[in-house]
Amino acid sequence: MADGAPGSRGTRRPARGSLTRVSDCVFVRGLEFEGNHGYTAAERRGTRRFRVNLTLELPLAAAAASDRIADTVDYWKVSEVVVALGTKSTFKLLEALAGAIGHKIQELYPQAQVAIELEKLAPPCPGVPAACGVRLVLPAIAS
Repeated sequence: MADGAPGSRGTRRPARGSLTRVSDCVFVRGLEFEGNHGYTAAERRGTRRFRVNLTLELPLAAAAASDRIADTVDYWKVSEVVVALGTKSTFKLLEALAGAIGHKIQELYPQAQVAIELEKLAPPCPGVPAACGVRLVLPAIAS
């Protein structure tokens, strides 16, 4: 039987010309800010700490060859976007805040797949968890 045919035990290879997964990435880990996000009005009145981890997957060969910031992701700008959205806006859901962060980053870097991990530190939940959060992955919007 041919590879990839029904009943075949072989692995299927991507068709010629198909997209392959990028393994290069720029990341920002442990970015923290205080914000007024939460489902209840009481949560939004008080300030809480949040932590963000970001991964932007995109080819980095040009930056590796050129040593120019214009050929890569400026993680200072990315951090600025996260802190500005986190501190100057209010969302009920972490998913909405993570989505806003991802979309704003993709305005700067549309060729990047963006993964956002957003944690609310010490949330007001039974059992006193250290953090609760979401992970959102936005596919690249340009190639």
